[in-house]
Amino acid sequence: MQNESSDNFALGRTDENSLSADDPTLPARVRELIRIGNVGIAKEDNAALAAFFHPQFRFHGPNGELNREQLWNYFAACRAAFDDFTVTRQAVVSDGGDYLATRTRFAGVFARPFTGLPGGALRPNGKRFEYRVINIFRYAPNGQLLEEWVQYDTAAFLAQLR
Repeated sequence: MQNESSDNFALGRTDENSLSADDPTLPARVRELIRIGNVGIAKEDNAALAAFFHPQFRFHGPNGELNREQLWNYFAACRAAFDDFTVTRQAVVSDGGDYLATRTRFAGVFARPFTGLPGGALRPNGKRFEYRVINIFRYAPNGQLLEEWVQYDTAAFLAQLR
């Protein structure tokens, strides 16, 4: 992956439907972030995940911290439970340094038990759901993702699943 911190770009893009990994007007780092959501997270490409996430990656979410393998297990639980599972980047903001922020939508149909939360599996309700998160990403000098902070309404997410 390319380290774009020296490119000194400023970027702010939004598309309520989705930003595309094929959009040549987006910087390579942004296209790669979109791509990893599509193929690594939603479709399970473990080699892509390993290349994208730094070995010392840390996730900071509303329910605590995870390392990269714990986060990957959460993604696997999502793929196992949700049909038509998608990860869509809807907005991205960057100052050209090591930080990038996005608004991301997760969506799917709750078809099988979901084991990705503490406290036991949730039974499927067969309904479509979506939740949006605000992500802030920090990249390592080698271009891999080193840290992520996420905020979302966990109560609203759980209400859709119940």
